[in-house]
Amino acid sequence: MAKQTNLGEHSPLSTAFGREGIATLVSEGPVRFLLVSGTQDAGGWGVIGAFWLSIDAERGGFVVNPDALWSGSEMARCDRSAFRRGWSAEKVYRYWQDLVGVAGTVMIDPQQHGDTLLHVYRRVGAL
Repeated sequence: MAKQTNLGEHSPLSTAFGREGIATLVSEGPVRFLLVSGTQDAGGWGVIGAFWLSIDAERGGFVVNPDALWSGSEMARCDRSAFRRGWSAEKVYRYWQDLVGVAGTVMIDPQQHGDTLLHVYRRVGAL
């Protein structure tokens, strides 16, 4: 599973998964997701992560690409901040979905679907 910070949150910088973490990713599905591209840590352009939402719209989050820890963790921080302010997973996802295209310094691709959350992690390059 992802490492936890002292605040009880999963660290967006953690990319290590054990068997139990992979099983959790496989058990969450199907999902919809929005790939987000921007400047990666080495300075090139590429996928920095993805917003995801469960089909029942109860769960969601942001998966960070390990090659884009700086910008990806900023997006993850925004996601967690919205949850803390009482936004639902669906409201956060819809907010970003309304910004498909160029949104500031990032590009958000149209919605895609995955059979499991593992598909999103693989697509982002987080495994």
